[in-house]
Parts: sequence; structure tokens; C-alpha cells
Amino acid sequence: MNSYERVMKILLGMKEEVDRIPCVNFASVATVDFMKATGSFWPAAHKDPVKMAKLSSAAHRLCGLDNITVPFSTVVEAEVLGAVIDYREDRVRWPSIKEFRVKEISDLKFPEDVAKAGTVPVITEAIKLLKEEFGGRVPVNAFLVPPFTSLSSYLVDTISFLKCLIKEPEKVHDLCTAVLDVYIEIAELYQEAGADVITLHEMGASNDNISPDHFDEFVKPYLKKIIGRLSVPTVLNICGSAVRIVDKMAESGPSAIAVDERTSLREARKAIDRVRTGAPLIGNISAYWVIHLGPVEKIREAVGKAIGEGVDMVSPGCDFWLETPTEHIRALVETTKELGSPPPWLGGKSRAIMDKENAG
Repeated sequence: MNSYERVMKILLGMKEEVDRIPCVNFASVATVDFMKATGSFWPAAHKDPVKMAKLSSAAHRLCGLDNITVPFSTVVEAEVLGAVIDYREDRVRWPSIKEFRVKEISDLKFPEDVAKAGTVPVITEAIKLLKEEFGGRVPVNAFLVPPFTSLSSYLVDTISFLKCLIKEPEKVHDLCTAVLDVYIEIAELYQEAGADVITLHEMGASNDNISPDHFDEFVKPYLKKIIGRLSVPTVLNICGSAVRIVDKMAESGPSAIAVDERTSLREARKAIDRVRTGAPLIGNISAYWVIHLGPVEKIREAVGKAIGEGVDMVSPGCDFWLETPTEHIRALVETTKELGSPPPWLGGKSRAIMDKENAG
């Protein structure tokens, strides 16, 4: 069974047919080590589809990760709507906005053609290149940052935006509604280009930033509309505490839910099952404290714990830390293969379960 079959069967509700638990990352898979190995450095890899394809596939090529993810930047959608981006030409760092420019809907700059705006054409071309090479063998995932997070983190001053949730809620809805079709079109463009999975990277909507009621009102309706327009499987990823909103994440309608180390897998599993029994749960290895810092023994322990607590796919909670050593990512993948074979839900005991029993 190959990576594509393994991942897609789980996302499509057929996990009983897989041979082992996959190791994936539906957020950014770029590291400095991978840039050196492929010769595809930032910022060029944000703007060149060939470099983007090479860098995004490095985690699979070099470490055996069970998926490929594009893009690497969380400001793609904001740039499409007029944000001015600092691509950090002088050093390898995450792209960022230069300033918050939106106070009213009239401040947004809607493109004449979304397919040609910003780095969208780069990403769609990279998806086509990846599908040509890996189609049917490795799933190609494309992530986007949905309206709530994109607006609150990159377009509107964050503090002002969050104050509006209480003082001017209709303004928030007006902004989200005004931009929604752009986000839907971007997702559809990725799908048309050949993306096997679309991930909604809604990190701004964690419990750290907003209440469960606010998630219900300002986040979930727009997620549902985006997901409802797609035919490929979807993943809803929230890095940050999501323990009080996992059920609401499930109600948004994604094929699977991904959480980070601040959300208990046991509690997440219970919450998901109240909404949709058995919906895939992905996570929740700390990208910094475990995978980046290591050592390998700590990575092994974290993977075993995640599998023992019922995860369906092992994954970092968010983007790979840029300075993560390749050998740590390789250890993450190899440990998942070892401890997740066979997956516990087949009735036998995986190595992770046996290790836990022996330790007890």
C-alpha cells in the first residue's frame, strides 16, 4: 500500500483497509535543511513553481513523509486582497505583511482575476507539477488560510478586529462575507489543479484568541461554505488550544481534524465522536519542543503517546520549525511506521500499545 492509498482511505472513512498509521503534515513542510538539499530557498521557492514543487516534496523524498504540502506561506490570500508582503529577501524567514491596511471593506483590493493574483498561479502550477510526478503515489495537499484568520491576522489590525467581535459584530460578518468568494475560488483553483486534499489552516480561531461562541458565529459558517464547495477531502487544522471547540470544528464539516499538543487527543476524540463517530483525528506532536529539539528518544515517546491516545494520522501540530534537523523528521516518520504497524483499530496490538503495556 502506498502513501496515497493510505492517507486517502483514512480521509474517506475507510481506515480499516490501511496497513499502518500514516505520518503526515498538512501545514508547511519547508525546512532550511530541505532548502539546502533541493537548492530551493526562500523567498524564491514562494515565487517559482519548480522550486516550490522541489521543496514541498523534500520531506517525502528524503524522509518518507506520507504527503506533500504546498504552499509554505500563510499570507497568500492576504496578498491576493491587497496586502503588501515582505518576502524577507535578506534571510530565510517567514513572509509577513508590511502593515495592516484594511479598516473598511472599501480598503480591500479585489483582483480582476484571482487565478493570476499574487502567488496563486505559482501554487497551482506547482500542484500540477507535483501531480504529474506523484499522482496516485503520494497525496498532494494544498492549504489556505480562511477568512477569519486571514482578516484578523494579516489584513485588519488584530486588536481592532477582535474588539469588533464584541462591539461591531456585523462589521466582522460584512468583511467575511465580502471576501468569502475569493477564498472559495482559491480553494477551487487548487482543486482544479489537482490537489488531492485541501487543508483549512485556521490558526487564528483557537481558544487562545476567541471564545467557542465566537467560533460558532464568526468562523464555522464560513468554513462550512468553503468546504461545501469542494469535492476533495478537507482537513481543518487549528494550532493553538482547541479543546473547547473540537466539536465545533467537526460541525464545520471537514473530512478530518488536525490539532496540536495543546489539545488533548483523548478529549478531542470524545468531542469529535459526539458529532461524527470515528471522523479522522490528526496530530499532535509539538513541532518545536519535540520534533525540532528532539532528541530521537523524545520523538519516539511522543509518537507512541499519540498513537496510544487514538490518533488516526501522526503529524506535527503545525508547520515544521524551519531549523528542524532532517534526521528528526526522518525519526518521526520511521517511528510512526514502526509503532503504527498495524494500526490499533484493526484489533491487533500495535507496537505503540505493546510498549505502553510493557512500561506499565
